[in-house]
Amino acid sequence: MIRDTFFSAPRFVSLCRKEMVESWKANLLRFVMMYGIMAIAFVWNGYFQYNHPEGLINRGITQDPIWTFELGAFVWALVIMGLLSASFIMEHMKSKTNRIAMLMTPATMFEKFFSRWLVFTFGFLIVFLIAFKLADWTRVVVYMVSYPELKDIIASTPLSHLVGKGQFWTVFDDCNYFMLGVSAYFFAQSLFVLGSSIWPKNSFVKTFSAIVVVAIIYIAIGSVLAKILFEARGVRGVNQNISDEAMTLWTTIIFFGMAIFNWVVAYFRFKESEIINRW
Repeated sequence: MIRDTFFSAPRFVSLCRKEMVESWKANLLRFVMMYGIMAIAFVWNGYFQYNHPEGLINRGITQDPIWTFELGAFVWALVIMGLLSASFIMEHMKSKTNRIAMLMTPATMFEKFFSRWLVFTFGFLIVFLIAFKLADWTRVVVYMVSYPELKDIIASTPLSHLVGKGQFWTVFDDCNYFMLGVSAYFFAQSLFVLGSSIWPKNSFVKTFSAIVVVAIIYIAIGSVLAKILFEARGVRGVNQNISDEAMTLWTTIIFFGMAIFNWVVAYFRFKESEIINRW
């Protein structure tokens, strides 16, 4: 009998342990897939970067030339794989048998949702970082053995180069833009969490299709309205009184707020789940 009708830490820990034990094979396969895709991409690109070691030495190259590719791949892989991970959050609700097992588990609906949300959002980030670093070090080991003369050039990609100015290449110029990117990532991921709670089957495809359709409609309507309003008022540009820093800050806050809203809606959609799927 459940006495704590919302959240119990011991029960939540037991539920997380149960989730990890029951899904360890699927999670391991996904980890191997992430590692394999990135390792193949890094080793393949490294072949083209290092196949003329004399040229790199003669030009006085001191920084590993593959860093630019790997930092870009880090961002794109994080986004794509993160959205895929979010679409798996309700995979146990695909069939009637799985829904019975999920709904009959002796835990509150919030604990069930929060445990899977934690695994497929923040847990995914930890696993992704491990897979990325393993793939990166695989590339380093392979080419350190193949081209020992480049031992002073070949090195692991520093993730610190994602943010900052004055470096050879960065993804974000400063911390403000980095936080904007983080908020945009969580907002996009929250859409797929919400989509998974609505469409447990083929969640990624259905959610992506819905986002594309809605985005096209909003862009079309917004473009028409903006054109009508700006032409009617004779507006030539945006409000110059708003600084770039303020615009970045407000956009970041809005993205985080919308992400939280989508997560809450996904929870209430999951809370109303039934054994017979009526959607």
